[in-house]
Amino acid sequence: MTDIDDTLTTFDEVPYTELRPLLCGSFSISKSEIPYFQTIMTLEEVTKQLELVEDLPSDLRSHWRLEELFQREIDWERVNRELVDGYLRRPDKLKFFNSLTVALLPLDDTRKLDAAYNDTAPPPPLKDALTRNPWSATTIGGVQIVRSLTSLHGYLRWSPRRIFPATIDGQHRLAALKELRRRGNLPTKALETGISVLFLVLDARAGLVLDEAHLPKDENPILTIVREIFIDLNMNAKSVARSRQILLDDQGIESRCLRQLLAPRVGEEVANRLPLGLVHWQHNESAKFNIGEKTGPFITTVELLNAIVRDTLDLKRPNDPNDESQVRTFVDSIEAALSVSDYIKGHEARYVDLVPLRAYVDEHYLKEGFEKPFANPTPPYIRVCADSFADTWRPVILDVFLRFKPYASFTAEVRSRGGIDGDLAYYLCLPERAQKQKREEWGDEVETRLTRPLRELDAMKKDDWPFYAVFQKALFRATKLAFLNYDVARRNTPFGDTWIAFLNDMWDRKVFGLKAECSGSYLWSGISLNIVNPTVRWADSSVQRISGLILLWWYYHGSLLARPSAFLKKLDTVQGSEKFPGAKEARRSVSTGLEQRARGGQEELSVTEVADLAAKRLRELLGLASSKVSSDESEPDLATDSDMGSTATLTETSDDGLVGR
Repeated sequence: MTDIDDTLTTFDEVPYTELRPLLCGSFSISKSEIPYFQTIMTLEEVTKQLELVEDLPSDLRSHWRLEELFQREIDWERVNRELVDGYLRRPDKLKFFNSLTVALLPLDDTRKLDAAYNDTAPPPPLKDALTRNPWSATTIGGVQIVRSLTSLHGYLRWSPRRIFPATIDGQHRLAALKELRRRGNLPTKALETGISVLFLVLDARAGLVLDEAHLPKDENPILTIVREIFIDLNMNAKSVARSRQILLDDQGIESRCLRQLLAPRVGEEVANRLPLGLVHWQHNESAKFNIGEKTGPFITTVELLNAIVRDTLDLKRPNDPNDESQVRTFVDSIEAALSVSDYIKGHEARYVDLVPLRAYVDEHYLKEGFEKPFANPTPPYIRVCADSFADTWRPVILDVFLRFKPYASFTAEVRSRGGIDGDLAYYLCLPERAQKQKREEWGDEVETRLTRPLRELDAMKKDDWPFYAVFQKALFRATKLAFLNYDVARRNTPFGDTWIAFLNDMWDRKVFGLKAECSGSYLWSGISLNIVNPTVRWADSSVQRISGLILLWWYYHGSLLARPSAFLKKLDTVQGSEKFPGAKEARRSVSTGLEQRARGGQEELSVTEVADLAAKRLRELLGLASSKVSSDESEPDLATDSDMGSTATLTETSDDGLVGR
């Protein structure tokens, strides 16, 4: 029997941690196996040897990939107020923390994250007792694991120079322990408190087994695995910020598609990608991106992009993954949105051995006698979804963000202030604690380098609809409908060119001003502005009405009809329904809002009078998109009043009190 004191030897002259006893385990409920190594460390050892993900080696301009920024920020206010002062330092409280989960991540020669556990200098020699049966030693990069062949016992040590012990679950707990020790005055008994720690070594030599369907294809496969484990752990713990879950979720179709829209690193501009400096993705963001100076440089948010992608794909997920009808509807919706099977067929060399999605689901999930629940495609098919989205939908979405005049001109302003690849961009992606340190470092330059640029950018977004979340969501809903029903052969130009030309023409006509007027009243009243108190209406009904009006403008603008009355008459015909898909529904949605505006507290109006006033207003609004002088006598004016196509004027009011945010 081996004396444990005899086998535990400290080698001070060699840069490895002490050999630590542990129990070896493996989580292998599915085809994959995740090995883990459980040990007990004292509070003093934990605070000295384990690291916060927030402290991963980096500097302000290290160009981290977006995925590598996972869980970096710690809520230090919560750590100090709730965990240290409100819990650990309260003498009347029982204290207990559950296990920390620590991934031993490989570092390269520059101490940046490596993509594999590459060969390093050998560890110091083991005590002779651990070189004989039943012990077996394995060196994995900068980690050494010694296991017993006859029990679950083992030992582990690592090189601090080549391994970063990142706490991927329990980071706030570790931060609290570090802060508690930093404050000092802890008795010896407290410093010797045992903390349970689970170590992960994500390499096949440690026992990692991955189902082929889950093999990572990323630039850094270790981070792919860490991301999924992190998401799984935190789904069952304190809620992770929604934006962070979206950015890290490798299993959600919409999340994978969304990441196709974003540049991979802060400060990097990539063709067909949205620079991260324009997207609010950090610091507990919401869907809104015009809520003060802190959102000054942004033209959208992760939350809003996620809503736009979901709206675009419109996947019909099954409430019951065992219901065959619901599963087939789900698969059909994936095919309708992304043409997965056709995409596989067109790229056979890229997707070797992948069969059409419907055939795969039939064989593996719906085959009689072998039915299994189907809630989501497997990773290879999710990859196809993301690739198909990048080819089909990404150009459509990015055309709007990069070529629509209000976004394009604002992006130029952000770039000139360093918000794309300058100090401002890097500052805004830092954790709040690091931001405070950066402000202290800048000193008197904070006003010119930070405060003034944010203030100026924020002021540029107050008066125009494109910088309101409710409008942006509606704009892309209309974009989707226009794209799906676009006749390239008839138009003879790509959709993106025609759509952006239309939007920019309407922008030049100033119809997208928050307080634009038409015929002496607010253009958007009843559509997206409240009627009595003209503030912004944050509701899906507003999204639908804005989208409907943009779609009607699009159809009328391209119809070459001089009078709105003639256009509206065409919508009521069979040919009109075929030529202008979705226009009837758009008209109905817009008219409902205009009827509410017409009623406007005038209870004495009859239903017919309200309908007539709403119809007149609709013609006035449509006239703003007229692309032809009203002189074609072959188009009789079917209205009882004059149309506003050539006479409607737009003005910007100066009463800021009328704007709701």
